[in-house]
Amino acid sequence: MRLLIILIAWVVRRRMDARGWVEPARWQRRLLEHAPPEKGDGKGALRWLIAGYIALVVLVGLVSWGTSGIAGGLWASLLALVLLVLATGMPGWRAPLAAYGASWRAGDMQAAWHHVAPLLPAEKRGAALAPEQLHLAVCGTLIHTTFERYFLPLFWYALLGPAGLVLILVALMLRDHYPSTVVRERFGYWVHLLATPPRWLLSFSFAIAGDFSGWANEPANRRPGRRDPCSDILLTAAGSALSSYALDPAGFQTHDPDGWPDYGHRSLLAVRNLLNRSMLVWLAVLAILALMGLLP
Repeated sequence: MRLLIILIAWVVRRRMDARGWVEPARWQRRLLEHAPPEKGDGKGALRWLIAGYIALVVLVGLVSWGTSGIAGGLWASLLALVLLVLATGMPGWRAPLAAYGASWRAGDMQAAWHHVAPLLPAEKRGAALAPEQLHLAVCGTLIHTTFERYFLPLFWYALLGPAGLVLILVALMLRDHYPSTVVRERFGYWVHLLATPPRWLLSFSFAIAGDFSGWANEPANRRPGRRDPCSDILLTAAGSALSSYALDPAGFQTHDPDGWPDYGHRSLLAVRNLLNRSMLVWLAVLAILALMGLLP
């Protein structure tokens, strides 16, 4: 049943993304905008939030695992489907990336930056980036956002059911939108821990969906740093699994200077295709687990 829910949610969410429907960050900000502001060291609110967070995950787990029969299974599946559809996805990305590729082809890097600046992390929006650095920042953000909006929730749902979805989606929401620095930092560390197993799986999926030998020859893929940012780890893994200097702007410009105007578009297309193939790898593995009776 979980595989069926994942397939339905993935198809529906992709169509919603294409139409720019239901941005998860928007309704999450509205949900938390009336949260009490930070007072003192903020640890009092953090303790209450952690207690409520644990209670919510346990409650959803007990209800979904404790119910039996058709009605219980349908309730748990419906809850998971609603969460996957409303709290995942990347609406609003397609048009800026297309405009970015067109601006790159036209040689207008200032326009390219303006198209993608809202998509970049806050610390990179105001930075004076060279074209090569800008492109790597865009690709890294695309990979990391796709990981958190698609692969990370799917991993925890496949592993723990609806409780796993609540475990990761609530943590992501509090990390990104809660109006307290202490809360955001603590849940940021918790998300980093939760992301470690699926991050490694996605990295290995890049090898299967791309150039396995290139991926295997990159030492950082075998032993990534525990405290290294997830976006940097995944960008390195994707770059080593892609050929034709797709994530090596300097190398591409050296070996094919005539193709430089098309590099932005071609590189983004290669990254998106790698992510799509990696998702198919995950779905294939989940299908095998379901056939073996290992996936509820």
